[in-house]
Amino acid sequence: MRRSQALAALAAVPAIGVPVAIRAQSTAPIRIGVVVADTYAAGLYASDAGFFTRAGLDVDVRIFPGSGAVAVAAAGNALDVGLTDAVVLSNAVNRGVPLVAIAGSGLYGPGQATAFVCVRRDAPYKTAKDFEGQAFAVVTLVSISSTAVKTWLARNGADLAKIRFIEMPFSEMAAAMMRGTVAGAFLAEPALSQAPPEIVILADAYAAIARSFLISNWFTTRDWLARNPEVARRLVATIELAARWANQHHDLTEPMLVKYAKLDPEKVHAMRRCPYAVTPIQPAMLQPVIDAAVRLNAIDRPVNAADLIARV
Repeated sequence: MRRSQALAALAAVPAIGVPVAIRAQSTAPIRIGVVVADTYAAGLYASDAGFFTRAGLDVDVRIFPGSGAVAVAAAGNALDVGLTDAVVLSNAVNRGVPLVAIAGSGLYGPGQATAFVCVRRDAPYKTAKDFEGQAFAVVTLVSISSTAVKTWLARNGADLAKIRFIEMPFSEMAAAMMRGTVAGAFLAEPALSQAPPEIVILADAYAAIARSFLISNWFTTRDWLARNPEVARRLVATIELAARWANQHHDLTEPMLVKYAKLDPEKVHAMRRCPYAVTPIQPAMLQPVIDAAVRLNAIDRPVNAADLIARV
């Protein structure tokens, strides 16, 4: 079955709440790694809404603290498929780890940011240079988030050598800023909307990379893809269908996010939501991120985004 045919077949299936007989043969278990941040949570929504099951995909969704940890797990054969970013993916490939992107997920575009440079309201940090001599929290030290922050800081006159970057889960960042442990943090939804009112947004660091790009990407190993080409086609078709559904049904994905992140439902209702890619992944949506990371020496050597993508 071609992916276009799979999409058409899956589109005829109700999205949620109606039992449907599975016509496709069920697959062997697929271990999928996600992060409980809206940008990386598409797998949770697809699973809970029943998209994988109705596509005949036996999926085991596993939660990780950050995109770097997802890639490490896949490299160690503890996962089959996961969500990570172009920086992590590029470094893995440069080091001989055969990972490959198969679909896009979380998108960044004008007015669509769901992660920001944040500070405490009464803190003296108002410009990029104010962070010199201070500690700054990012969820993964070498990733798209740290690349965005460093690009913003450098573009606005800060000396990166004078700033100490600390790896920290999103869930701990607001408390760390309130204590003064860190001067600022790159805080993403849903943790951002759960932060106390004393935590405020200072800047949209992603805008320093490009006008639009993919924040997160679905990936697998080349070995898994070679052994499971038909399953991969069905999986990508299901991912794209679920992304369309999630973009249109924030009211139905909200309780899923509340469940997994254990958040205040009212705050989740008011939070900024991430749009998801619904078309095949394109190199132009990865290359700006890669180029920004290369300029910061966050990627070992230049990478052509087209070499990171497999068409399924």
